[in-house]
Amino acid sequence: MRAERFCADSKTIAVEDIPVPEPGPGEVLVKVAFCGICHSDLSLINGIFPAQQPVVTQGHEASGTIAGLGAGVTGWAEGDRVIVAAGRPCMTCPNCRRGDMTNCLRVQLMAFAYDGAWAEYTVAQAVGLTRVPDNVPLEQAAILADAVSTPFGAVVRTGQVGIGESVGVWGVGGVGTHIVQLARLVGAVPVIAIDIKPAVLDRALELGADHALDAGDPGLRDKLEEITGGRMLDVAFDAVGLKSTFEQALDCITVGGRLVGVGMSAESSRRHQRTHCRLTTTQRPKRAGIEARTNPPRGQMPRG
Repeated sequence: MRAERFCADSKTIAVEDIPVPEPGPGEVLVKVAFCGICHSDLSLINGIFPAQQPVVTQGHEASGTIAGLGAGVTGWAEGDRVIVAAGRPCMTCPNCRRGDMTNCLRVQLMAFAYDGAWAEYTVAQAVGLTRVPDNVPLEQAAILADAVSTPFGAVVRTGQVGIGESVGVWGVGGVGTHIVQLARLVGAVPVIAIDIKPAVLDRALELGADHALDAGDPGLRDKLEEITGGRMLDVAFDAVGLKSTFEQALDCITVGGRLVGVGMSAESSRRHQRTHCRLTTTQRPKRAGIEARTNPPRGQMPRG
């Protein structure tokens, strides 16, 4: 079959002929129909993200049809339309060994730790498949594996956005746009899109944002304060991943608010405990992002 291959040593890509993979126990062979291009794919090519394999097939936003079943697979048949999960549990960490694969401590990312779907065929764990209804085109279904499921996890699970909470979204590209739409769907109000590109901000307003603000505006914080009646944001989402956007979003959340880091960049996404004016800010990694939660001081400012 034909497949795109990334070589870590030379940081080059090429389309090559390689054998069709064989599905192992609990796996299926998927004939790829569509596979998206994620910014993280480009970040691997240009060296921003470190390679995990010397040679790997990229692509992790894939849809297609099942072309073969490995041993022990039930509930699926050849021809079924599916979305392939963008990662898989390691099956060896303490959480996986006790059956909590959802919270795997060493989750393996497709197209980084193992071959992805910029190819004619790819292999996937049967337990990670999602069935695609007949009325959903496969070209639209492909991005659900990451560009939609990641924002969904960020809004619903990590950020736990509630009805009537104010939400700000830094960076309204593919991921950020879905965060805006999902925040609207769960009942957040107001939903505020924040970016530096006018066309992107106009699109965010069309897709559900109540307000669209320029991240480069020196009066951004004052405008957010006015929009929220002085309370600032209950939940902020950084869909860019830069230190500047993370810090700007952190400065705009209310006491007890949450900041969820969703975007990835060359800059570190993990922040240390720090003092921020009168707030104590702590972060912990969670599925679909890094959450920062602000708490009022308890008698004195923390050390360190």
